[in-house]
Amino acid sequence: MIPAFRSAQTQTQWALEFIRLVMLLLCLVGWVMYPVELLLLDHWTESWQSRIPFFVAIPGFIFTLWVLFDRKTPWVRWAFILTMWASVFTGLIGAYFHLLWNFEGEVAWEFEAAMEAMAGSRPVLAALAFTHIGVTGLLAIYRAR
Repeated sequence: MIPAFRSAQTQTQWALEFIRLVMLLLCLVGWVMYPVELLLLDHWTESWQSRIPFFVAIPGFIFTLWVLFDRKTPWVRWAFILTMWASVFTGLIGAYFHLLWNFEGEVAWEFEAAMEAMAGSRPVLAALAFTHIGVTGLLAIYRAR
């Protein structure tokens, strides 16, 4: 059994640990499935920047798995938090570059042009999947004082 469940003394603490477990498991699945999807779409072959999500996913998976069993060790906790923030920024920057690519050289930030670019050949929201993983991981490790 995961150590956090053993330390839960009330039903509320147990429920909170269960929610954290579910969120961490969702992150773990995301760290595997999103890179597999990128690999299937040949995202790896286009440019060196397209490899960044793969390089973020490796420590993301390792530290998420580690945090499932050990949230108390300070360096593990900080490594996990830094990796989640890297994931958040990877998703935001990726969405921005997907959007720029979809403008096809003619960047126009008017609402209609931006919405048209959002639906372009590069899925802008797909890049935000990494932001989603990072935010979910950060929420899972958050401790109210």
